[in-house]
Amino acid sequence: MTELLFLLLPVAAAYGYVMGKNSAKNQAHELNRQITSQYSKGLKFLLDREEDQGLEHLIQLLEVSADSVEHYLTLATLFRKRGELDRAIKIHELLLNQPSLSSTDMASCRLELAQDYILAGLLDSAEEHLVILVKDSYVEALDPIINLYSQMREWHKGISMFEAHSELFTKAQHCAAIANFYCEAALIDDTPKLMEKACALDHMTIRPYYELGKDAFEKQDHVKAIYYWRKLVVSKTNTAPLYIKELEQSYIQLNLKDQFDELVEELLSQGGVLIRIKHCQALLEKGEQQQAVEFLTDSLKREPSIRGFSFLLQLLGNNNGKIKAALTEIDKLVTSYIATKPEYQCKHCGFSSHKLYWLCPSCKHWETIGPSKGLDGY
Repeated sequence: MTELLFLLLPVAAAYGYVMGKNSAKNQAHELNRQITSQYSKGLKFLLDREEDQGLEHLIQLLEVSADSVEHYLTLATLFRKRGELDRAIKIHELLLNQPSLSSTDMASCRLELAQDYILAGLLDSAEEHLVILVKDSYVEALDPIINLYSQMREWHKGISMFEAHSELFTKAQHCAAIANFYCEAALIDDTPKLMEKACALDHMTIRPYYELGKDAFEKQDHVKAIYYWRKLVVSKTNTAPLYIKELEQSYIQLNLKDQFDELVEELLSQGGVLIRIKHCQALLEKGEQQQAVEFLTDSLKREPSIRGFSFLLQLLGNNNGKIKAALTEIDKLVTSYIATKPEYQCKHCGFSSHKLYWLCPSCKHWETIGPSKGLDGY
């Protein structure tokens, strides 16, 4: 009898193991069934337009299944798109309170919650969460916090953030934003030297060099004006229409007009129609009118331009007194047409304007608006 009991012990142990395993499977199956039932019930409420009850069911389920983060993020996004920001905020706040959330999911939820707060006008709350993310080196938070500080005109806060976490600012667009923060702060505080810090950024930006050249020109410090503007026009020739006339005047004031003409000649291959017009003017000063006409005519054949055509009409009128009156009238019409066209355009979203904006009013990108190109441009 004793031997029989010993023989049955392994069988009993195996039976207990199998039954225990089956019991665990049954419990898991029952839990999954309950979760599925709750999901179905909550979604049915939403489909039946009983949003309040549907949301409550799904939020209660969050406590049962904290690992279904993606579902709740999708649901919150749906509410945000519908303008129901209070519900989106509630879901994101509940997610952040889940202790089982991974650091990656926690960061995603915090960023989404900050976006909710921004749309709801709760900018201070949004800033609080975005600052946490930046301190945690979460690069995805840079765009929203830069946009937030731009909206709030908190230039010094943006500068402080950059100086504390400069290693995160690797994109040209981020550097352009910070450069403009330096410029805005410098203009408010009347400290142009603050702009010089922007010149040390990894990516060269437009505004610091433009503003420093402008400040020097207004103070009649033509040497400095030439230094900043020459550096800018060589690196970013498309910006020439913003300051080319003043740059020329600075060279003239220093009796260095020949050096300006040499600079223009260097820029011909990459410059627009305005650079070519300046080159023609230099030829005219040397008495080489026919060469100027031939150069501009050939240039317009390759790259048609209304502004170039207008200047060509003036050249031809000066060269032929008999048709000067007719060409002058035509030029007036062309000039009137040019005046109706926007001078500036955003290369990111296409927004056009007669005024230069450093921050595009449409896409909120810094330094993407510049002199327009093409047939009507520079």
